[in-house]
Amino acid sequence: MTRPLLSLVVLGFRNFEVTTKACLESLRPWLADKDIEILVVDNGSSDGSAEKTADWCVAHPSVQCLLSDSNRGFAGGMNWGVSHARGQWILLVNNDTVFPEYTLDAFKRVIRETPANVAMLGPVTNAAGNGQRLWKPEATSSDWLEIGRWLNRNPTHHLISVYRCDFFCIAIRHDIWLELKGLDTSFGLGYYEDFDFSLRLRKAGYEQMITEDVFILHIGGATFQGSKEARKLIKVNKKLLLKKHPDAKFEHTRLGNLSVMKAYKKMRDDGVWSGELSFRQDLRSNALKEDGPRSIFKRYIWSKNIKNL
Repeated sequence: MTRPLLSLVVLGFRNFEVTTKACLESLRPWLADKDIEILVVDNGSSDGSAEKTADWCVAHPSVQCLLSDSNRGFAGGMNWGVSHARGQWILLVNNDTVFPEYTLDAFKRVIRETPANVAMLGPVTNAAGNGQRLWKPEATSSDWLEIGRWLNRNPTHHLISVYRCDFFCIAIRHDIWLELKGLDTSFGLGYYEDFDFSLRLRKAGYEQMITEDVFILHIGGATFQGSKEARKLIKVNKKLLLKKHPDAKFEHTRLGNLSVMKAYKKMRDDGVWSGELSFRQDLRSNALKEDGPRSIFKRYIWSKNIKNL
């Protein structure tokens, strides 16, 4: 049997009607795509979401349904899902994401153009903690879906190096995933396992890039962000990350975006520019302004740093 180009592993946990269903519904245009394999994992939900996930898959039999009898955490749930995947690349998908029109068509195009030394691709989005974040003031989810549609349809054919990737949605070469033995389940229910994987990938000698040509809407905070449990996990897992990677750099989102804007400037200086890049630059400029420091003095220094970009 021919391997699909891309296997999506959608990880859901509770709140099916609010999160997982919207994500899966947005994937319907690709259910019959022979290059695409879709697997959905319910991570031990106890609120009826597992049954609703199973019912959705019965109605859409091309989607493989995996129901865990316990909450394996983000790392464990993704590892379990990927163990059933056949694709040359895998796409880890948080259930709090929505795919605009042409998203997976754009992803397939990017994957086919990606150099062999690049093992991981992070799409752009409206909500991320690094240089993958674009921004437009007061934009609604509908606005972002339209922006995403345009971005997916109007490629730049550029990849930009990134220190680490956010795993709201991430594409990884399957063989490299196996080489690195997937995500580290020591991080429990979640937080920092994506940072750890990014650093392990880098130390193994592989490149990770932002693709400017794939946009995915990220609703964010669908599981337990902001809760007491989440704050405790963040604290514990940050210590674990630093134990594994004492040299890890914790950069503010604006520094990731600044790095991308510097890459844009080099493209302009080298005469490599286009209207497609200009559109993205405007969204990144918005993000740089939105993410500026709070103190007046630091904002002044920040504005000087970004003035020429």
